[in-house]
Amino acid sequence: MIVSPLTGRFGADVTDIDLSRPLDPDELRGIEAAFAQHQVLSFRDQVLSIDEFEAFALQFGTFGDTPYITPMDGHPDVLRLLRQPDEQGPLFGSGWHSDWSFQEQPPSATLLYGVDIPPYGGDTAFISQTAAFAALSPAMQSLLRGLNGVHSARRSYGPRGTFGQSDPNRSMDIKGDESALRTLCHPMVRVHPITGVESLFVNEVYTIGIDGMADDEAHAILEFLFRHSRKIDFSCRVRWQKGTLTMWDNRVTQHYAIDDYAGFRREMWRITLAGEQPQ
Repeated sequence: MIVSPLTGRFGADVTDIDLSRPLDPDELRGIEAAFAQHQVLSFRDQVLSIDEFEAFALQFGTFGDTPYITPMDGHPDVLRLLRQPDEQGPLFGSGWHSDWSFQEQPPSATLLYGVDIPPYGGDTAFISQTAAFAALSPAMQSLLRGLNGVHSARRSYGPRGTFGQSDPNRSMDIKGDESALRTLCHPMVRVHPITGVESLFVNEVYTIGIDGMADDEAHAILEFLFRHSRKIDFSCRVRWQKGTLTMWDNRVTQHYAIDDYAGFRREMWRITLAGEQPQ
């Protein structure tokens, strides 16, 4: 197994390993260590069935809960992210976000496997929330440690959300409902349960306010943090190829699906792994 960093801060390509078979103990420990260090890992040149994809994921945890989206037949924990060449409408995964941060226990990790990939376009961009937090002033860090963000799925899956209404022209079966209006709070600074490193835990898709603050007060702080987190210095970018499997630490990263491959079909398989309540 060869781990090649993508940037000087985070992200890595992983080659010379076969994920279609069970990992031996040394391989598993090596991937876990690389994941803790790099936050985003892209395994290249993998040939996987759905069963093998699931088996690989389960070596790192249990499946997470995936609401609002109909999974693949016979595989209730796998989503088929499909977009046809002539498909219009919003792209699933666009907007900077941390997967399902509106859940009480958001996913620890997300795994995405490239089945049918355009010849160019469709990259996924990532930002490191640990790097973003570390670059803040001590005064801002201290302020944020005492605050809780308000998270909700309403902007995406509520009745008036991006995917709140049924669309017969959409390849993916996404069904928003009133449950998306629910809100809950998470610390705006969370501590990674394995590394002990602090990171921001807010995102522009699901974080809609700050607990105990008026909307205009919360808006000012959140907009600053969103802009700060998007700085190029905290970013890396994965270029997809058929057979690429990328896994990212959902607790310390945000990601953005880039919509620049109109005219091409793309199919990905996605799994989330169960996480813990942010602390």
